[in-house]
Amino acid sequence: MKFKTLLSMKILKHFTIALFIIFSSLTSIIYAESLKFDASTYEGEVKKGKAHGVGIFTFSDGSTYEGKVSKNRIHGIGIYTDSQGKVYEGKFRYGTIKVKIDKKTRDIVKIKPKTGFETYAEIKGTGNTANKWFMATQNSSGTYELTAKGKADMAAAKAGGGSSGSDGGSGGSGGSGGSGC
Repeated sequence: MKFKTLLSMKILKHFTIALFIIFSSLTSIIYAESLKFDASTYEGEVKKGKAHGVGIFTFSDGSTYEGKVSKNRIHGIGIYTDSQGKVYEGKFRYGTIKVKIDKKTRDIVKIKPKTGFETYAEIKGTGNTANKWFMATQNSSGTYELTAKGKADMAAAKAGGGSSGSDGGSGGSGGSGGSGC
């Protein structure tokens, strides 16, 4: 009889601990809501009135972002699909993903819930600017060349301006099944 009492006391103790853990986790659940921004709508987890956790942004042109969000900013692992169906998958840092095209070229995708998104290419500098990236565009033959801004920034960097161009860093990979940066 004494053994059955000890066993039921042990079961009751474990049951009480399990209930406590379940109850305490319920108090910290972030509720899913819908938020409206100038350029997008958000459906997902919200904390203190801001998009925070995991959710989906749908932009006015039909493009979408699905993934991690922090304080109304796209930040973390996610997938962005533009209006033409091109997929960018990987780790977004404050709304930006860098997608490696080759060793010297990358696409930059910047997404902001309030203002929308922008995409452009960058080419890695040469010589004393080999650690900097400069704005580029794809020409009609499919090769990338510096834009006027990219040329000006590269010339300033070569002349010793130092603050032109983007910082270095490796890009992620685009397309479906790619990994992030």
